[in-house]
Amino acid sequence: MTTLPVETHAPAQPARVCMVSLAGYCFAVEVRFSREVVALDEYTVVPLAPAHLLGVANLRGSVVPLVDVRPLLGMPPATAGREVRALMVERDGVQLALLIDKVLGLEPLRGLTRRADEVDLIAGHLAHEGQSVTLVDMSALVAALGGADKTTEVQ
Repeated sequence: MTTLPVETHAPAQPARVCMVSLAGYCFAVEVRFSREVVALDEYTVVPLAPAHLLGVANLRGSVVPLVDVRPLLGMPPATAGREVRALMVERDGVQLALLIDKVLGLEPLRGLTRRADEVDLIAGHLAHEGQSVTLVDMSALVAALGGADKTTEVQ
């Protein structure tokens, strides 16, 4: 008789978020959608583009849209210079460079709460070091920018 080893599975890791600062507020994007943080030393402005589209940038041979999410979240637009910092994200096959002020770190996604009167682009809020962190709904963001249909799936 042959005895097979028992399969052991590592416990599931909790989802994590990449926390960033926008105009002094703390926002988060799930790590599964975050690719990298880049410093873009130049980008091309697109004539007649909506206010949230700062332009397009060449990232290692790929042209990616540089998006300022502040106007979409009801905040004043950024005053971007020629060199900007961006969080590269990908959702539903759409790759975007989201303009950020700085990266605050990676944290577990725990204690997510949702408010009834929430803006469509917000998946909820979590607490971190006594501060409220707003989780951006990447599916809704991509849909708002004209990408894939919204299918929210926060884990």
